[in-house]
Amino acid sequence: MDDHTLETPALPSFKKAFLGIQGFLFFTALGVILAICWKAPASFRILWEHTHPLFLLILVPLVGLDYLLGGLRFRLFFDGRILPDISLWNCMRSNLANIFMAAITPGQTGGGPAQLYILWRCGAKVSQAALISLVNFAATLLFFLIASLISWALLPSHLWGENFVPIMQTGLLVLATMISLVLLVIMFPSIGLVLVKQLFRVVPVRLLRLESFRDRLLATLNLEIQHFRQIFREILQARKMVLLVTVLVTVALYSNKYLMAYVIARALDQPVPFGIFFGLQIIQYVLIYFAPTPGASGLAEISSSWLMNPLMSAQVLVYYAVVWRFFTTFLGAFLGGYIFFLDLRSWVKKPASVKKDKDIVESQLLASRVENGKPDRRA
Repeated sequence: MDDHTLETPALPSFKKAFLGIQGFLFFTALGVILAICWKAPASFRILWEHTHPLFLLILVPLVGLDYLLGGLRFRLFFDGRILPDISLWNCMRSNLANIFMAAITPGQTGGGPAQLYILWRCGAKVSQAALISLVNFAATLLFFLIASLISWALLPSHLWGENFVPIMQTGLLVLATMISLVLLVIMFPSIGLVLVKQLFRVVPVRLLRLESFRDRLLATLNLEIQHFRQIFREILQARKMVLLVTVLVTVALYSNKYLMAYVIARALDQPVPFGIFFGLQIIQYVLIYFAPTPGASGLAEISSSWLMNPLMSAQVLVYYAVVWRFFTTFLGAFLGGYIFFLDLRSWVKKPASVKKDKDIVESQLLASRVENGKPDRRA
């Protein structure tokens, strides 16, 4: 029996996922309606006359590249050397599942568990997938922080009003804080366990009926810390260049997203300046990354119309927002949802006897380790 079958990642319920989808659609519709009220769009006939289909065709390989780069960030580590060998396709599947769950949860909080689940199903341990997810998350935040600082310094000040300055400063402060916390957990995973314990002290677990979940989670984290730390040490010793390549792939990933938005603007016959447009895209992604609505729905549509207002015609802003969200979020979320629920369905349909055997072995192994006071050192 593979070691990864001895642990099962926590997943959101179908009910919560359905509510998240409803919330995503509701706030998206609300954002589009507000954008229409603010900037009335042109008729479809006028839009069609000024649309350049060639630019829309360019979006096809760019969308494929987006999914490829998203999966490559995990494939760089899951190549069979230190971590299990997981194909690029399965890494792409995990990335799409992440896009789906991130789209239907506030602040993209649900994307991680869905990604961990797919990687776990492909042979990775939860601790291994969690470590690489944190590494990629840190690379993303680091890129956002540096790129947004450069953009804020170089972009003309007339593109936004005085009220934007405190908003941007708050966003940069949140980014810096998140990067510090993520790096702290990666370097000192025991601190992560302390933070989780403190969180459960704040949350009224009795009211939320989380006592059993809390106990299982803390026991699992306590056993996996040594494994987590050992993996990262091995990566630092033997795969330092992979960490640098991960940062470069992250830069390419988000640059491709910005390029997709630029191509959409040009497809709508908008001669936007390349440098300024990219700078505004960087700022926008920073602002919506931790948005409180599911998948930043509503806020993304409104903010895109607001930020692009100085560069684009008011009559196409709503169309731009809808097309941009479709290719950067909606399409990936649809594909990721199909992949996630199809895989989850195949797991649920497994014979109950197989799951029961796994649960028995897991319980016995966990009890043995707790009794002996030994950390989990499984490879």
